[in-house]
Amino acid sequence: MCDDAYSDSLRAIVRPIPTRDYPQNLESMTALLAEMGNPQRAFRSIVVAGSVGKGTTCYRLAQILYANNLNVGLYTSPHLHSFRERFVINTAMITCPVFVNGVAEVLAAASQTPYHYSTFEMATALAFWWFARNHVDIAVLEVGLGGRYDAVNTVENILAIITPIELEHTAMLGNNLTAVAAHKAGIIQPGGHVISVKQLAEVQRRLEQEVQTKKATLQLNGARGDRHQGSILGLAAWQNLRDRGLIPRRPFKYFLETDTLPGRLEQVQIAGRDVMLDGAHTPNAAHRLRGEIDRRLGPNEPVCIIIGMLQDKAVREFLDVFDVARYRIVITQATGHRALSSATIRAQFQPHAAQVEVAGDLNEAMQQIHTMPEHFLVVTGSLRLVSAAREAYGLVSPRLIPEARMTRTIFEGSDYLVRLRIREETPPPPDALAH
Repeated sequence: MCDDAYSDSLRAIVRPIPTRDYPQNLESMTALLAEMGNPQRAFRSIVVAGSVGKGTTCYRLAQILYANNLNVGLYTSPHLHSFRERFVINTAMITCPVFVNGVAEVLAAASQTPYHYSTFEMATALAFWWFARNHVDIAVLEVGLGGRYDAVNTVENILAIITPIELEHTAMLGNNLTAVAAHKAGIIQPGGHVISVKQLAEVQRRLEQEVQTKKATLQLNGARGDRHQGSILGLAAWQNLRDRGLIPRRPFKYFLETDTLPGRLEQVQIAGRDVMLDGAHTPNAAHRLRGEIDRRLGPNEPVCIIIGMLQDKAVREFLDVFDVARYRIVITQATGHRALSSATIRAQFQPHAAQVEVAGDLNEAMQQIHTMPEHFLVVTGSLRLVSAAREAYGLVSPRLIPEARMTRTIFEGSDYLVRLRIREETPPPPDALAH
């Protein structure tokens, strides 16, 4: 188990920021990395943006590259139980002592700049430092939010990958698909290469505009909603890199069906029930989840689905996907300050066919389902709800539970909310972009 030095380091880089401080350029992140000696230049990078499927695509691609004897860094977010899950080389998470040392390096560099850095920016700098220190051949990097001004986009990527784009994070990315797509398209490099699934028409037009402006090369692979999308994009990326001579032309090793990422279409058995845990949080992801349920059960078997969602999500559109007679929907509240209350979610949903019940929190929801007749249970709506369910169901190593609880306290406790309120009430400095 990690010690107090680790928890102190994690607290030190957890920096709440208000929506207004979403960055409008990469100036501050560039300054931080310069103070650290630009570790992002020590390895090649692949950057993945999109609204759904980013984490799975990153994971599948990292698997493929590692199976073909490359030393691979993987940086993803958010985490489920441990913040250290975000930082992986090959198959190993960053250790607690190395995390502590890395945070010290990042904090020292940040103190030499005039900027206020977010948790994600600090974590990204830490990932770059660790990958450079371990001489990775290639890093697979998941964009945190948007793309153009995301901290990850400070690398000069050798390949950009774009998963399905939907309307999301409208307060920061804009209130229409074209605006959101413009942010995602920002990861495309001048003269670079980009692989994308076939997007909705207005999204596709914006991506093609970016490609044309930057004289880049666009390759389309896969369709929106394909359950093998992560593998398809990963295989396309491997072939692209091989054909361009950026990775060795070794005999290919990989299987399409591999282990499932925790919390992504994860199916387990709990007390005689089949339970699926999936962090879907957009309407498109809801359609994909429903399609997977139909594939596994057929169209008629009854299903109980527990749903808890966060702010800034398309609640009604998400719930409408499951408004059919076979579903019993239990609306609950996810953990954390960004969670919508079950009452707020219920007020936005007018069901026509599904049975609907309300539970104040996950514990109450789990008590309710014990008396329900459905054999198949789904937990979805946010990764935060899924992570809490995985811990409640005993799917997490007992050794990791104290770290998981400590991490949740840091991110969701009263101290975090106090610091967020202070940032919201503090005007941004006139001579620097605060974010």
